Amino acid sequence: MSHDWRNPERVAPWKPRHRFRTTEAGGQAAGRYRAMMSAAQQAEDARTALDQAKQSWATSLGLRTGDGILLEEMAGGALSLAELQPTLEACDLSLREARGVLDRLIAAGLIEPLDGNRAGSDDRWSPPSSSGAAR
Repeated sequence: MSHDWRNPERVAPWKPRHRFRTTEAGGQAAGRYRAMMSAAQQAEDARTALDQAKQSWATSLGLRTGDGILLEEMAGGALSLAELQPTLEACDLSLREARGVLDRLIAAGLIEPLDGNRAGSDDRWSPPSSSGAAR
């Protein structure tokens, strides 16, 4: 994608029912996230410890601090944005913001689309397939 000054963080238009799977690395990252959050909750100043743990986890993977929540949900069985809807509402994330999280998780190799195609793969600028040739 080229840079668009009006929209500096463009995201793929994943459909709400598009299915994803957590990779092995994603499962491990979700496990580390859970362990770090559990340990932080036991601290005397849990709020500060949680913020530090989220930052440390995210930085180590090149993600944002809030990305771990959706990764954890996906590792727990949520396969699509539609299935993540209650979590999105609880975290006050818009569908656009959630798509950005998915893009970052894909780029980090923590999740992948089940069908192997990127969103919007029906690109009208691509050459027609041989099955669609004139008869």
